[in-house]
Amino acid sequence: MKLVKRTEKLKNIRANNLVAGVIYGKKLASTPIQVDYKDFKQHYNQYGKSMTFKAKLDGKTHQAYIKEVQLDPLNHQNILHFDLIKVSATDTITAEIPVYVTDKERLEEKGVIVQLIVPRILTEYGVGKGISNFEVSVADLDVGDAIYVKDLTVAEGLKILEDPERMIINITEPYYDESDFETPTADDDDMDVEVIKQDAEDTEETDEEDDKE
Repeated sequence: MKLVKRTEKLKNIRANNLVAGVIYGKKLASTPIQVDYKDFKQHYNQYGKSMTFKAKLDGKTHQAYIKEVQLDPLNHQNILHFDLIKVSATDTITAEIPVYVTDKERLEEKGVIVQLIVPRILTEYGVGKGISNFEVSVADLDVGDAIYVKDLTVAEGLKILEDPERMIINITEPYYDESDFETPTADDDDMDVEVIKQDAEDTEETDEEDDKE
C-alpha cells in the first residue's frame, strides 16, 4: 500500500477519491496519511483487520495492519478514516478475528435457525501469522447442535484467548408464541353477542324516550 503524508483538508481528500488515515507504532510517531481509495479498499478486503502487509511511506517500507476503520453511518460501504499500526518482525499482535459461517443455507432451507453468537474470536499471533477469518461449516449440524471455541481449527502460530467452552454457533428451531395462533372460544363469541344486544337495548330505550317526548 502506498502511503502519502496528508496535507489537504478531509473534504478535498474525499473529493479526489482518497481516504484519510493515520499510521503509528514503535519508532514511528503518529503520522496523518492519505491513500488511494481503491487501493485501501483492496487491502482491507484482502487482509481485514488481522493480517499484516507492506506499506510504503517516504521511501521506507513498513509492516503494518489495519487497526480501526471508520465507516459512514449512512452508508457502511463508504470508508471515512482508518488507523494503521506499524509492527516489527518480533512483535505479537492481538486482534479479533471474524467467524465466517459456511453452508448455513442448507440448514435454513429446512426451516432451522443458524445463530452466530460470537462473531469474532480474540486471538494472539506473531507478525505474518494472521488469518482473515475462522471458517466454520455447519453442513453436518442439526437442531440442538452447537460449535464451541474448542471446536475451531486453529492454524499454527495462532493462540486463541477465549474460553474453550464458549459457544460460538447454535442450531435452533424457530420459536412461535402459541397465543398468536389462538382461535376465539365460545365464551368470547357470547361476550360479543352480549355487547351487541346491550347496544340494541340501549337504542330501543332511546327510541322510546324520543317517542314520549
